Amino acid sequence: MKTITISIVAVMGFLAIAATKVSSMDFSVAGQTLSIGADSDLNYTTGVEEWEWELTPSAGITAMGIGLSVATDIDMLELDEGEIFQGLDFTAKYKIPSTYINLYTEISTDSNLEFGDVTVGATVNF
Repeated sequence: MKTITISIVAVMGFLAIAATKVSSMDFSVAGQTLSIGADSDLNYTTGVEEWEWELTPSAGITAMGIGLSVATDIDMLELDEGEIFQGLDFTAKYKIPSTYINLYTEISTDSNLEFGDVTVGATVNF
């Protein structure tokens, strides 16, 4: 029983570390902020007993309160199957000064770089 408990705690600790920001770096370019980084998400679903590990490299620039970013998802457990590139996700965000409102738009491409639908919206943080 103790071995199982220790194993579960060890796996949960590894998952907590693996699901954090892998690496990021901010550069100041002509007074603007250029960000480059990646997210790693490793998880296990008990109902279907399936592991998933997704790496999301991204790059973005923030200028005059507008944030522009691009990211792509890579399924790390399916690297040997050849279809690594799944498309790009483009996002533009703007925080309205002195409010809790963020305006955003998103558009994604498929692996052939054909654009899909555009999403436009607003979020309120409180």
